[in-house]
Amino acid sequence: MEQKDDWSFRRSKWFKAVEKECKNVRENVGLLDMTAFAKCRIKGPKAEEFLDNLVANKLPKKVGRVNLCHALNTKGGVHSEFTILREAEDSFYLVSAGAFQRLDHDWIHKWMPKDGSVIFENLTNSTGVLVVAGPKSRELMQRVSKDDFSNENFKWLSAKNVDVGYAPVNAMRVNFVGELGWELHHPIEYQNHIFDKLMEAGKDLGLKPFGIRAMNSLRVEKSYKLVGTELSIEYAPYESGLDRFIHPNKGSFIGLDALNKWREKGFNNKLVTLEVHNVTDADVLGNNPIYENGSVVGRATGGDYGFRLGKSIALGMVKPTLANVGQKLKIDILGKMHEATILEDSPYDAENKLLRA
Repeated sequence: MEQKDDWSFRRSKWFKAVEKECKNVRENVGLLDMTAFAKCRIKGPKAEEFLDNLVANKLPKKVGRVNLCHALNTKGGVHSEFTILREAEDSFYLVSAGAFQRLDHDWIHKWMPKDGSVIFENLTNSTGVLVVAGPKSRELMQRVSKDDFSNENFKWLSAKNVDVGYAPVNAMRVNFVGELGWELHHPIEYQNHIFDKLMEAGKDLGLKPFGIRAMNSLRVEKSYKLVGTELSIEYAPYESGLDRFIHPNKGSFIGLDALNKWREKGFNNKLVTLEVHNVTDADVLGNNPIYENGSVVGRATGGDYGFRLGKSIALGMVKPTLANVGQKLKIDILGKMHEATILEDSPYDAENKLLRA
């Protein structure tokens, strides 16, 4: 296809191309460039203490382990989402959304002690990220590296320093698409070398690049949340379904007091995953009103067509009393009402067997 956008609120000319990319990630292996991620290193004698206060989850205890951690604002809403890797006893590598680099890094600076006990290093421009994902990604990695990528040696949510060809790579076994895979973080000057090595070794495995539109389709099938839509300062982390990432008993952290007060008062929203029925040429994009018996009871935060499931999927906030699996609702897409049914979270591979394969 010609590299030309076809803008529409309906399914665009690239709908079929995105389908091919999604199916290739499911069946073979895909390559996604996520160099745009915001990246930084937080180190120093008080790095752990500082980060522990900044985020609501527990930090990874062991060197080489990875946790998903959320920074709340002082009112208890979700300000930022970080993937945090413990590189050493006193050094942590943080990855967050590229679009929110200024927001996230400003928040870190705002709370950082000024006595030099914590050092901030911006790595966004000096570090590239290539993501390999799909059932054949392990075979691909074993072809380009002498390191051991077996499940026993390289567990989900862990990271190791490996070599790809001549390039040093920090391989992290995490991804945003719900398949077996690795994020390959590397000095940016090695990126072409790594890309060429992967493409060459992956020819007969069906390795093909995929893009952000495919990533969005893949992530909604896993009920994965984005900052600014499903996660926001408007919503408490519990409303966004982040219960397992919030540890109110770990000790004090920013926003904890406000969060406890919010919980006592009660929550007005609950994030759900919905299947939208009888769609023809348009899927949920976000901010679509959700109805029950003619009254607005929530709004969609995002959505897409899920090619692995063969269903049109929406994520949305609804009144907690309605947030039950099987609940029938209606959703407005471009002025047309569609029936919608609440599904279990992560309708694709609910038990994460593929991620942990």
